Amino acid sequence: MYSLARTVNIQRDAAETAVIAMARQGYLATTPISPTLAITFNTLEHFQLLRLRKPSFSLEAFAKVLCDSYFLPYQCRYRTALSDCFDIYISILLGIEKRVDAALKRDSPDWRVMHSCPACCYKVEDEPPLKFDRLLCMDGNNSLKRVAKFGDREVSDTREFTASDYFLQNNFVDKYKNEVQDTEASNHDQPHGADQGGQAQESTDDPRNWKAAGREQDKTMWGIFHESGIFASACHHGFILWVTDMIKSGELAKYPLAVVAKILEVLGPRQLIGYDIGCVFGGTISRSSLGPEFRNLNCRCCVDAFHGYSHNHWCQTQHHPSVIEGTGIEDLGGMERIFSASNQLASVTRYASRYHRRMIIDMFFKQWDDDKYVNLATMLLNNYKQALKIIEDFLVEVDAALSRLGSSRDDLIQWQEEEAAYFANVGHERPGDIAAVEYVTLLRELRGIESQLASSMAAFVTSIPKDYSFALPSGAAGSSHKANSVYYAATSRTCIQESERVHLREKWDKIHRQVVALELKMGITVQWGPGAAEYMATLEYIAERDYHVALEKLHGLVVQRLFELHNMNISQTAYKVRTYIAKNLQQRSEAIRTAVKQYNAAAQALVPPRPALDWAKVTHYTFLDEFELLRDTRNDIRAKPWAQPLTCEAMKKYHRILRAREELIQCDVEVCRVHTWIIDEHAALDCAVREAQSRRNHIAGPLELYRVRWKQTNARLLAVISQLYALDGFSGNKGPGRACRPLTTGPPAEENVLQDMLKGLSLDMDEYEEDAIDDSELAEIGRVVDFAVNIP
Repeated sequence: MYSLARTVNIQRDAAETAVIAMARQGYLATTPISPTLAITFNTLEHFQLLRLRKPSFSLEAFAKVLCDSYFLPYQCRYRTALSDCFDIYISILLGIEKRVDAALKRDSPDWRVMHSCPACCYKVEDEPPLKFDRLLCMDGNNSLKRVAKFGDREVSDTREFTASDYFLQNNFVDKYKNEVQDTEASNHDQPHGADQGGQAQESTDDPRNWKAAGREQDKTMWGIFHESGIFASACHHGFILWVTDMIKSGELAKYPLAVVAKILEVLGPRQLIGYDIGCVFGGTISRSSLGPEFRNLNCRCCVDAFHGYSHNHWCQTQHHPSVIEGTGIEDLGGMERIFSASNQLASVTRYASRYHRRMIIDMFFKQWDDDKYVNLATMLLNNYKQALKIIEDFLVEVDAALSRLGSSRDDLIQWQEEEAAYFANVGHERPGDIAAVEYVTLLRELRGIESQLASSMAAFVTSIPKDYSFALPSGAAGSSHKANSVYYAATSRTCIQESERVHLREKWDKIHRQVVALELKMGITVQWGPGAAEYMATLEYIAERDYHVALEKLHGLVVQRLFELHNMNISQTAYKVRTYIAKNLQQRSEAIRTAVKQYNAAAQALVPPRPALDWAKVTHYTFLDEFELLRDTRNDIRAKPWAQPLTCEAMKKYHRILRAREELIQCDVEVCRVHTWIIDEHAALDCAVREAQSRRNHIAGPLELYRVRWKQTNARLLAVISQLYALDGFSGNKGPGRACRPLTTGPPAEENVLQDMLKGLSLDMDEYEEDAIDDSELAEIGRVVDFAVNIP
């Protein structure tokens, strides 16, 4: 590709094969014997770099580029030759990488997971204790499907890609496939999140209605696909932990359970796991074999911020990151950002072999982790600035609100607890209420049938003429045809009325037996009449329940509208998708109009009637707990302090301040860990290179390249860390610490050596910051995060 040479002459010894001689000159032969076509290692390296930076770039496209460069017509054999050579090239790189890891003593099981993110794992002595040891997230994605083989057709490539330490083995995942079978029914019979305390009401925004929280037998996938997607996990800095293939199924519980099992085994106690159905999944873990260990290690699940705002408000008061101590300002929505990038692989993995699919995914995640490491200090710097900004802006506003309310910050915490306790029970039906509703409903139906019976009997009696006399139709030859037709018509009407009476009587008997059965069960000795106090109270409760149903329907429609409006504004949304969303919004608007009418009818049936909602007002709702305040009709909550708009706003902002202060402490700890890691890694790399060179080990060359690469990266990290140290509000130690488990037992690197290296790079930090801000992913990510975080 670089020289565009069509032929090359290579000299070799008699004992040397042609393939080896070509490799020494930088060419990789496409066949092991008598090769006629070869590809330079530089070309293969170039394609690898293109694939890493543009994951959707296919081998076929690159083969066509090469053919165009040589003015050759494209043929499939060129694509096949390039694919074979690239497989060999990747195998060579993996072999070198394995030897480098061995030289650095990084080849132990799970070493990558335990050390890939120094901000999470490289603990230093005397650091402030954190509430959670790690903040993690996990989720499933069905974009990376792979088509299964058709019928009895043979698969030519039966290889398994086993060189990746990202993927969990299928047999390990299958150990948890029956964990939820015995308790699945009870999982859907009890309120979500009950295992983590409290109760919840069934609603359109109940997490149990999400696909991931559905029944196992409902999580199916089209038979055309073998791998139907991936289930992945990462730390809150974005470093990948484990990935597992979803095989011929949807997001079954065995996939997150297998990930949780590895978390408990490798990472240990005090893990916080963000999951879009974390409130429900916490109960699933408790009922599985992992439950006792999960509780003993003080781990817990929560819902990520983005999906959390679509859960009901009770769930938000218990499982949303903004109300959980120790989460800082993290949204735990990292998987959405990861999948937004990994979706580019879909076009090159859909029809790939099993070997190539895993190889491509492994390449992508390695590059993803490398990019996350390069930007790690920038992430900490931005989080620190954001936390300082939140404290600076919100603290003044909260103090002003408390001054107007004549309250203190302790009152805000107390009101938050009262609000959580209130929403734990709002909309929840007691067993006695359910029985009374059923009893009164049957009584009303019974009395309605009695009225119909009476009307039917009255109609039958009044249809009998006053001069009635019994007579049979005349069969004589001279009898009047008109008289007979009148007789048969009257007989038909009588039969219809009698059939109606019989049907009503049978229905009355059936319902009467049900009424008697309920009276015996409820201990009612005297049937409730329309004027009975119990009867009137239950009628009022039925009106309230109808009101709740209408409100929940309206709530769900508006939630969907909010998300569709947001998706319309996300960059890189395809034109057809935008058109589809726009059409759905039009239909949703009509459905909301109908739901508003139903809600107003139910609201007017209450005693006293609730105010009617206006269509324009509903379309301008911007936060979902406005609906929650409408739910309770038993108690007047307008006098509650936490229900006041000013108090609600002060409570939310105060929670943001608390989380921001936690973020500052966490960033202080994490930046010290990263700084210490850089110093220790520099020393470990120097030691490994010197040792390999002294032994004249062939791995010394790759080790030296590895050292140069990461020294350059670490110098950039140090440059950003120095900016973080220079912030006015920085409260941590301005320097590295001493690692609890250092990478090497040798002496640490000298700080001045790294500073000299940093100066040698001549980094323009203004340009560096601008480049970081202009990252193509940040625009889309920012919109998603802003939408989730800024919902009041």
